[in-house]
Amino acid sequence: MFKINPKILLIALVQTINASVVAVLEIIPSSEEVQLSISEFRHLTDELRTQAREALPRNYTVLTRDNIFQLLPPDEAEAECLAESCAVIIGRAIGAEYVTQGNIGKFGEMLTLTVELYESMSSNLLGSFVTESKDIMGLLGAVRERAPGLFARMVPSLPEPSDLHTSAPHSPLPTPQKSRSPFFIALSLDLLGATALGIGVYQHSKKNKHYNEHLKLSDGVLPAAEKYKADREYDKAESARKFRNAAIITGSVLLASGITVHIWF
Repeated sequence: MFKINPKILLIALVQTINASVVAVLEIIPSSEEVQLSISEFRHLTDELRTQAREALPRNYTVLTRDNIFQLLPPDEAEAECLAESCAVIIGRAIGAEYVTQGNIGKFGEMLTLTVELYESMSSNLLGSFVTESKDIMGLLGAVRERAPGLFARMVPSLPEPSDLHTSAPHSPLPTPQKSRSPFFIALSLDLLGATALGIGVYQHSKKNKHYNEHLKLSDGVLPAAEKYKADREYDKAESARKFRNAAIITGSVLLASGITVHIWF
């Protein structure tokens, strides 16, 4: 059955206004030899997210732990991948443009931490770092020291000073081209709005189907089992009605926003 998580729709809207979504997944153990508590793993992950927020510009959105788990489809293979370090698959599933994940292992008596940063759609490895320490505090210090450089790889670098000049002494500077971003923003808003309205139409037909089934089951005096089924159909109809209203309102707002961008830009 066709379903779209409204939060993924929201993330898609964030991306249309030139914001990049970054998912910092939970740091996990790479073997059973790693004897660390859940709170220690979470603290390292939280520190990695903090470094991402501080290193990246404001137009980058770093998802929280709750965001990531809520965006994962329930009872799907993507959810199971979280325990298997399928970082790229998870990044695509939740609509993140970039995804990073770390794992902790053992090498002799030392703890090792490997953190990798990927571009979700292309699966390209943008960068990584590996560090080792005798204890968790050493790994924490390494995250604070090396994570900023890792996340800096996501930001387009400025041209070197030598690149700003040509070999000709009086070469004119290139004429800047007019940005086409507003057009693509408006087009993206239109597409998202049309998608949301389409979902609203689908939910409307779904609501009618469940409501008709409810009327059919609730005709006359019913035994307990049949009454339960009728009530369930009514609940499904009400749920579809609410989702329909939300989708139609969202679609209308997105279309109106797209039209506004078309007019003003």
